[in-house]
Amino acid sequence: NTLLALDKLRHAFTIGGSAAMKYAFRYVLLSFVNGIAFTSYNLASTFVLTRISVVHHAALNCIRRVFAIVVTSVLFGSRMTMLQFLGIALAVVGFFSYIHHKLKKEIKEKRRKELRKKWGGIMMDTTKGERRWIRKSSSLLPINTIGN
Repeated sequence: NTLLALDKLRHAFTIGGSAAMKYAFRYVLLSFVNGIAFTSYNLASTFVLTRISVVHHAALNCIRRVFAIVVTSVLFGSRMTMLQFLGIALAVVGFFSYIHHKLKKEIKEKRRKELRKKWGGIMMDTTKGERRWIRKSSSLLPINTIGN
């Protein structure tokens, strides 16, 4: 496609004419806009990557690709195959699965922090076969009872 456009551009400069020069100007203008858009995308992507983790960025990039595929197929009126639908569905299900498990993990961590804050360093000691509560103010982790 690019070689065809370059061939038409070369043809426009060798033959001349207003229609050919219009095509050449349009090609250069669209190439410039494409370069600006691509540079802006890369800068925005780099900025987002400095704010979030690599895994989040990869998940968002996956959804961006799905969005681009769907929008371009609608805009250009191209028909999508069943394999393309399957790939899009797989990407969307994977993204929402990632979000679901991430939220479950955050809820679990929040609950764990609440319990640690509530109970502080109070832990159960089962070293001698009896259950008794002891106060360990320096640790938030369970007591290691192996070998005591």
